Amino acid sequence: MNALLEWVGLEKIQWIVQDFYTSRFAESLETCQMESQKISPPDALVSPIARRAWLRGSFSLGCSLLVSLAGCPGKAPDRTKNDAAGKVGRGDLPPLKIGIIDCDELSEVLQSRWQEYSDQPIELIRLDRLKVSTQDSPSLDVILYPANFLGTLVEKDWIAPLPSLLLERLGGEKQNGDKRNAGKKSPSPMNLDSEESSQGIESWSSRWRSVAHYNGKSMGLPLGAPCWVAAVRGLDIEPLKRLHQAIASNQNSPELASESFEAFLQKSESTLQDSLGARQALLAEKLNDLPSIDRRALVERFLWLMTTSESRYRGLIDPYKVTARLGLPEFARNARFLHRLALIEPTTILASPVEAWERVAEGQAVFGIGWPRTDGFQRAGLASDSKPLQLIPFLYNGAQGLLASLGRKTRQSSMSIEFMHWLHREDNRSALQAKSPRIEVLEIENDTNRVREDYRDYQTLQRLEAGNSTLDMTPRFVEADALIDGLADALLDILANPESASARFEQCKLQWARSIDSIGPESLRRSLERGTGLSN
Repeated sequence: MNALLEWVGLEKIQWIVQDFYTSRFAESLETCQMESQKISPPDALVSPIARRAWLRGSFSLGCSLLVSLAGCPGKAPDRTKNDAAGKVGRGDLPPLKIGIIDCDELSEVLQSRWQEYSDQPIELIRLDRLKVSTQDSPSLDVILYPANFLGTLVEKDWIAPLPSLLLERLGGEKQNGDKRNAGKKSPSPMNLDSEESSQGIESWSSRWRSVAHYNGKSMGLPLGAPCWVAAVRGLDIEPLKRLHQAIASNQNSPELASESFEAFLQKSESTLQDSLGARQALLAEKLNDLPSIDRRALVERFLWLMTTSESRYRGLIDPYKVTARLGLPEFARNARFLHRLALIEPTTILASPVEAWERVAEGQAVFGIGWPRTDGFQRAGLASDSKPLQLIPFLYNGAQGLLASLGRKTRQSSMSIEFMHWLHREDNRSALQAKSPRIEVLEIENDTNRVREDYRDYQTLQRLEAGNSTLDMTPRFVEADALIDGLADALLDILANPESASARFEQCKLQWARSIDSIGPESLRRSLERGTGLSN
């Protein structure tokens, strides 16, 4: 065996085995076959004993490669013969390693439902989002994470594109209950980096496809993409309708955007004139309660405003100069608008998206930007003096729904694909949706939340306005979190002192410049281009 290792080369054998484990087995198999044609016993091995030793070594190498093939993708995993319930997978195999980022609430449902489906266990590994950028890519089979973290995971080489086999399976049947591809011919093996077939993806919502797309490839299975929408009670939204029409026809202008929001805010302030003083005091109180503030939600509400401005197609960073655009007039203008919205309804401006929406839906607030809860329960009732609920028809897709992606270093590709396919099923989506509003079902008829009128109106608006929604303003580029955290600090300061908006954004721009240098301008440029489609 030592003679064989010295002659073939240990590094070459390690490369072949590692490449098999990372699912690039088709290319590796060709290489292995070509190498095997070149292999013949070295001249030094002339005795029968030495020749037998060489053959034993060759047999051992072949067995090692066959073992490596066990984790490579091919047909769907066979059911165990002694399993009357028809489960997939084998209980004697190592658990699938499922990384979860910012979605711990799904853990219990994932564990219990997967155990009903498969004999092979799963191991849920909670990952700290703040530490991903400093960690090496781990050996995870599947990763679940917010879609706004996609750029970081791709650029850090943690995830692989969806393989053609999975795309074909997702598009090959309607995933209700426990139906599978019985009787169908098993697809051929494929490379994890290939995306030759997009069957089925075109039938998904454009909101879903966009958050899962990066560098021209589908990098994740979208589990949902709830958009930020403003819900109001008792306020006149008529001044914003002209702006909506202009955006829909791509005729927006800085003057129209500014005039429309100014008119809406003035009318709203006039309606609430008697309570504005109390609302201002309540806002100051909320700003002092730092632990209760949802900083990311505050930034997303500001970006909802920015998507109605002249910057809606330009984003936060110039992709050519790789410099922050925060010093432009529309940023300070919309930050001051955000302050006035905070005075109109201080109880929702710093809340989570679901909390803000639910306060308006229950008649406890007049304005809130967010999305509805999805636990399936009816509301207890409305405040007796509640005005009709209306939705302002502007969508902002902050890519805060969840994605599931294959780990770049998965060693169980076939079962990882099976897990993703299982995750996509309608019954599993419904069970997970009850735990997280960031997950959406495929068919509205299967959504238990549709009984609530505000939820139906919200979903209708998402369908009607999806074509007017872009991701240009959505921060999903590599290591965006540090920049967003700095923007949150600036916005909190502006809510406390709106007159400081321009100066505070200039400070934030300088802070972003330092962060961009830390990330690397070329790395950030590449991520921006890949995220917006400029690299395609």
